[in-house]
Amino acid sequence: MSTEDLTARARIRDAAIRLFTERGMEKTSILDIAKEAGVSGGLIRHHFGSKDGLREACDAYVFDELLKFKEEALAKGQADPAFVPTFDARQLLFRRYMGRAMLDGSEAAAAQFVDIVDGTERYFRESGMDMPDPRGVAAALAAMTGGLMILQDHVARALGEEPGTSEAMLRMSLAAGHLFLNPLGDAEVLDKAREALAAYQRKE
Repeated sequence: MSTEDLTARARIRDAAIRLFTERGMEKTSILDIAKEAGVSGGLIRHHFGSKDGLREACDAYVFDELLKFKEEALAKGQADPAFVPTFDARQLLFRRYMGRAMLDGSEAAAAQFVDIVDGTERYFRESGMDMPDPRGVAAALAAMTGGLMILQDHVARALGEEPGTSEAMLRMSLAAGHLFLNPLGDAEVLDKAREALAAYQRKE
């Protein structure tokens, strides 16, 4: 593949990511993407085959970039406890894209969610954390984190912040961190909930 082809492919992908995020996949046409990228619809089909193929490529690229960002942030945080990650425009766009992909029913987003749950559960088990249902906790944590991505514009407005900004994302992340470190319930309430679930399961 020539350098020109690679450049066109990246331009198409980036245009699709922007439009899929803003409008959703169903409301975005190949012609919309072609116009945004400054290419022909035929060139999009040449590189990606179809709109579904293009979305799969966008999903894979975004998820890979978010994983790299997470790994880099974790490494910097371990090296410097005072490190605070900053969310540039590109990272914010990717988080918005991922939230939209989950709402749009992307198979890649669904698979990514399961992968996140699998990895989180594995971390819990390997760390020896004491919890009765590691997978349930992993799934709930992934859902809460994903919910912030999906609802980030609404959360930002509720906080009086401008949606899609690093300040809004950082404030949401810090608030989530506070909840993780300062649970709203206590052990007694959780034990009662477990007892209620166990009683329900015995009746089935």
